[in-house]
Amino acid sequence: MLVKLTEVCNNAAVTSRHQYTLRDIFINPEHVVMIREERRLREINEGGGVLAGLDTNHRFSKLTLNRGTTGTEIVVIGAPEIIETQLKSSKVLLKG
Repeated sequence: MLVKLTEVCNNAAVTSRHQYTLRDIFINPEHVVMIREERRLREINEGGGVLAGLDTNHRFSKLTLNRGTTGTEIVVIGAPEIIETQLKSSKVLLKG
């Protein structure tokens, strides 16, 4: 079962100016290796620099996803504790 989260994307990879956008993503909880707080983005958001209209009290988490021999990291909206709860609640016990 996949879990829907909101990813924070940095669209200004070429320039030093950060331009963030949000998009929905669907994660397989079994592929999440690590969750940690993304404090740098939280500080930027508290200054109003992430996205206009985004609540300045939001916390962010960086997820490390297993991709076989490599991993990838994404930043999502939500405290690590909240993200962990969402990932755990998606597990369904199959009868069999």
